[in-house]
Amino acid sequence: MAKKSLIFTELTHNQLVKLIVSLGEPAYRAKQMAKWVYWNMALDYDEMTDLPLALRQKLSNEIKLHSLKLAKLVTGKDGTVKALFSLSDGNTIESALMYYDTDRGGERHTVCVSTQVGCAVGCPFCATGQQGFERNLTPGEIIDQVLYFAHYLREQENGSSNGQSKHVSNVVFMGMGEPLANYTNLWQAIETLNSPEGFGLGARNMVISTAGLVPQIKQLAKEKLQVGLAVSLHASDNALRNKLVPLNRKYPLEQLIGACREYNRLAGRRLSFEYTLFNGINDSVKQARALAELLRGLKCHVNLIPANVTSAPSFQPPPRKVILAFEEELNRCHVNVTLRERRGQDINAGCGQLRSQFLKENENKPKRARKIGQSNVV
Repeated sequence: MAKKSLIFTELTHNQLVKLIVSLGEPAYRAKQMAKWVYWNMALDYDEMTDLPLALRQKLSNEIKLHSLKLAKLVTGKDGTVKALFSLSDGNTIESALMYYDTDRGGERHTVCVSTQVGCAVGCPFCATGQQGFERNLTPGEIIDQVLYFAHYLREQENGSSNGQSKHVSNVVFMGMGEPLANYTNLWQAIETLNSPEGFGLGARNMVISTAGLVPQIKQLAKEKLQVGLAVSLHASDNALRNKLVPLNRKYPLEQLIGACREYNRLAGRRLSFEYTLFNGINDSVKQARALAELLRGLKCHVNLIPANVTSAPSFQPPPRKVILAFEEELNRCHVNVTLRERRGQDINAGCGQLRSQFLKENENKPKRARKIGQSNVV
């Protein structure tokens, strides 16, 4: 049986140091390697010119640098870039790079990262939720999505005539899967992305999205790194949320909002609520008032997101005037709210859409897709 190679991005810095020392090399070689991978975006050992050739040859037999293979790349009219990656076991995941203008006139480059193959929560409006759950991603598979787009931006910068710096400024764990259901691997990836020996991205520049895993929200509140939290709410009463977010049947709104208040108290940080507006389902002014009442006293911000235009006739975006009326009512109720732009509409940039298209084109289905009750989510 062939020896399975280690993956560089799977290793913590301490694990890498121990491995380097076990190979008879000085510990500082680990820092050199990390700089090449996380700062210089090296894709091959030949680029690591300050490492001895013999060591590079030895390492190439011991450690594979990255874990993902690009399967498809599409770019939207608004600049959004969507990538479909193949994993070593034949599964696929997707990530997105989004460009936003900043108040200072520059650009913010946000990478939307997947944390699982598929998803077990099963939200009926989400393409990923209809694919079933396959497995958790490893720390390296999470990190490598960020590094792919960091390298992509570096290439753009090198080809730019104005010489404007292009780098990943924000990471949101809002792609395929329920991030908090993969807590251990997610947190190792976050620590590496934040570490000065790793990617060096500020903790406050990362946001974790959750459908409402109450125990993990409480755990996150106690973590030292000040990573942001966004809760996918979509409804202000249990009856409707049970239909839109099936996880609500296990962790109803009373428990979820209680955990969010605990997060406010322990972490001392504001959190966000994602509220996707669906035509005729959760978009009335009355529902806006109910949402404001539900969130009363919470240190929070609401992101209003018009639904993506999909083939699902039941979950379409409301008319513009309905969206604005909902936003106006939240403002009237003194709720901090932002109406978000829909990104990458022309390239199916919504979560799971590109993968669903890929699976259909290849007449394939997610391997061993588990039903909701078989997952570690519920």
